[in-house]
Amino acid sequence: MAFRGDDDQLRKILVRALHVARDLGHPRVGSEHLLLALSIDGGVASEVLRERGASAETLRVAVQAAAPLGAGAAADRELLRGLGVDGDHFLSLFDVASIDRTVGRQPLLPLGAGRSRRRCARLEPPLGLDAQAAYTAGLRLAVARREQSYRPEHLGQVLTSLDPGVAWTLAYVGVDRRSLFDAFALAFPGASARLTTKAARRCTRDLARRYKALVGRDVIDESAIMSLIGG
Repeated sequence: MAFRGDDDQLRKILVRALHVARDLGHPRVGSEHLLLALSIDGGVASEVLRERGASAETLRVAVQAAAPLGAGAAADRELLRGLGVDGDHFLSLFDVASIDRTVGRQPLLPLGAGRSRRRCARLEPPLGLDAQAAYTAGLRLAVARREQSYRPEHLGQVLTSLDPGVAWTLAYVGVDRRSLFDAFALAFPGASARLTTKAARRCTRDLARRYKALVGRDVIDESAIMSLIGG
């Protein structure tokens, strides 16, 4: 059966993320806003989040704490602190616009990606590169798993396995990221047709590479994504 694209519920999550960021007065939509929106409009995925302690009320606390630069920048601050660098001082040199400025050459494919990023930048508030990268990674995961459509659970799986900002958000409110990822994997086992180990490894590397190329941060758990699409 042909791939049908984004599920209607997933589109609602993206719109919710925009509304949440706007209502909170935040200058950008980050991956943490996607996670918060997923906890509200994700259907069964929302139930998985709530059962693991990541309710909308709980996540909202972390989302507020991450503003204005976002949870990705908060994760950068923690990383720099671990290296003995004053992360607060370093990040004070950046503004919101610079956080979402692409660095280096972007992949040529898919065609129209640059136009899509410009459209995201014109939203009110703009959709950050981390949110764009996570949303795109979820689509790639759905295709790699040979699913019929891109659904909320795919977004939940990539957010909890790839994105440092979401890892920071969950840690801030005391939710175990890997346990939450495992709960998503258990609740949504996916299609029976799986890729060979070699093909799954290639897809995983490509997914991680494209994420890093756009956001400029390493993914947090490639092996987790590999477990979703490997044979």
